[in-house]
Amino acid sequence: MNFVLLAVLTCSVAFASLGRIDEQVYIKGHNKDLIKLIESQPALTMDHMDLNGFELYGPKGTIEWLNSIGVSYKVPHNHKEFLRGYPSFSKIQSDLKQLASNYPKIAKLFSIGKSVQGRDLWVMKISDNVDTDEMEPEFKYISSMHGDEITGRELTQFLIRDILESYGKDEKITALVNNTEIYIMVSMNPDGSELRQRANANDYDLNRNFPNWTAGEENGTRGRQPETIAVMNFQKKRNFSLSANFHGGAVCVNYPWDSSYKRHPYNDLLIKLSLVYADLNPQMRNSTEFDRGITNGADWYVLKGGMQDWSYIWHNDMQVTVELSDRKWPRYSKIPGFYKKNKASMLAYMEKIHAGAGFYFADKSLKGEVQILDSSNKDLGTFNFVRGQFYKVLDNGTYDFIVTTSNGKVKEFTSIVNDSIKTNGNYKKL
Repeated sequence: MNFVLLAVLTCSVAFASLGRIDEQVYIKGHNKDLIKLIESQPALTMDHMDLNGFELYGPKGTIEWLNSIGVSYKVPHNHKEFLRGYPSFSKIQSDLKQLASNYPKIAKLFSIGKSVQGRDLWVMKISDNVDTDEMEPEFKYISSMHGDEITGRELTQFLIRDILESYGKDEKITALVNNTEIYIMVSMNPDGSELRQRANANDYDLNRNFPNWTAGEENGTRGRQPETIAVMNFQKKRNFSLSANFHGGAVCVNYPWDSSYKRHPYNDLLIKLSLVYADLNPQMRNSTEFDRGITNGADWYVLKGGMQDWSYIWHNDMQVTVELSDRKWPRYSKIPGFYKKNKASMLAYMEKIHAGAGFYFADKSLKGEVQILDSSNKDLGTFNFVRGQFYKVLDNGTYDFIVTTSNGKVKEFTSIVNDSIKTNGNYKKL
């Protein structure tokens, strides 16, 4: 294989680590040398590796480079017939506002920022005292950071409506809303969806635009896209402990790490959380491509600068990526069927936020660190906390917490973690 133009491609990309997309193709086959070469180039992005090949995205010059080294590929066709029936951004915005108006006691719609083209980045908060920042576990769903992966955008709208309409009627949903702060963002990339493309309106892949911990990057927003900055600032203000982001192009749950072959310190727990989702989705559970419908991210393909890894590294937020549909933009008539397959999974995964424990101080200005030990006295790690509170999703069991505040005070307590939905969460007041 002739790699003469590789240096030209690499040097021509000024913002390689930020995920610029000008060209996209589908690479046929699984040439290991080519895959290894692509992984070494921050300018190039692999995605959705399947039995036949994988998607490749990159800057101008990517296709020229592929031609020069004799790689077989095809340029994807935009099936416009599949676009009919989907609501516009304006319709989605109007529907979300109407839902918030219809259920003002438990639903609050707010914008965390603007897209490149000025569209609001809407988040729906659902909780029993929705205007109050209660001491409750915080859960988050984000969909469609890739604009052409549309299924999750529609399913999250179905989910919001179902939760609001079921409150006070369905016992489990009512308990979940009463004791949790739920945040659902139906579209992180509204411009991309309106343009029918993966990238945002500046042609950047938002799931390659977050700080890359494997490259030693700091958790800063400088030089990042407005949609990325909005999510980063939003997460910084909250205390999310469990979340998921929805994509399309395959059917599986992908768990961290995406950017490293090393196993996550809570790898076993992440597998269990992923199976909570996959086991309730027949198509996912019975996958012939992914064992039980789940996969480690890097084992599938390496992804750097992704939201999933970033959320845990800097915010202790366990996040998985849910791939909802083989076709990124299926016929709209198929959407109700996808929701039927995923509703139980979406709710069950959300409930797992209560399989955890935490603490809070009356003084919300306190910060410090907490060490967690399991029942065998094994050290499970030391974590920072801010705003006088901390919460972590854990496997079922008994845990000792050793809390050291920045002013030198030490508090210790023991918590039992199980799957039950607890009144305002499993918090200890210190």
